[in-house]
Amino acid sequence: MPEEARPQRETRILPAVIAAGIALAIAAGAVAYAAGHYGERTKTVTVQGAGPATTGPPATKVSPAVAAGAHTFVQFACAQCHGPQGSGGVDPAVPALTTAGKSLTVAQLEHIIDHGLGESANPKVPYMPVWGAVVSKTQVANLVAYIRAGLPVVADTEPVTVPTGQGAVVAGAALYIRYGCINCHGPNGLGGVPNPLSADKSIPPLSGGDFRGEFNTDAKIAAVIRSGSVIGRAPIVSMPHWAGILSDRQIAQLIAYLKTLK
Repeated sequence: MPEEARPQRETRILPAVIAAGIALAIAAGAVAYAAGHYGERTKTVTVQGAGPATTGPPATKVSPAVAAGAHTFVQFACAQCHGPQGSGGVDPAVPALTTAGKSLTVAQLEHIIDHGLGESANPKVPYMPVWGAVVSKTQVANLVAYIRAGLPVVADTEPVTVPTGQGAVVAGAALYIRYGCINCHGPNGLGGVPNPLSADKSIPPLSGGDFRGEFNTDAKIAAVIRSGSVIGRAPIVSMPHWAGILSDRQIAQLIAYLKTLK
């Protein structure tokens, strides 16, 4: 899932940002992986079957576009709201995508990804963000191809694992990547993603004196994580409503990580 347009009353913030070194390493790995695997759209790539690797169905093949869509689906946290392979079950307000490829046209799917969907004015209900200014046309096309292919299980597309027993900061850093916060707020909360129609002209950072001055209590940070940005109008990037998706424990872990940033 899509980010934000700084609400006029309590703007900024999204979940936490992973340490710069880890984030940059992941970004570098993603670029190298994409260059090696998605360069030619005419070849096929092998994906895992639905069952365990040793006993599951025979491997199937999908186009590079479908494979790329599966990776983008995880990178932008679509799986965290729509469920693995779009199977649903995360929150009643978030639909499964397993039938979307048959019931919606390519144009309809592209419009939803670019413009968001849901009750944008209700911060208590999860809302799909406006991704138009963040996700490229190629990425949107790949996502649509993946959905229309039935959201197959593609190898090496598991979300980042959240460590347990290592403290709230470590868990929060991993959650920042797992839930796609890094895509808009940048590594280490440094920001920088353009958002031309917002007050700041960009998605705000989650570090620095200005952020700490405005969000000077845990309660303020938690409130804006839950409510997100309720603007929901392209081309303004809107932050998802994470209420109903993130637990109180996860939000506390994200806050703990944010408080370690520069």
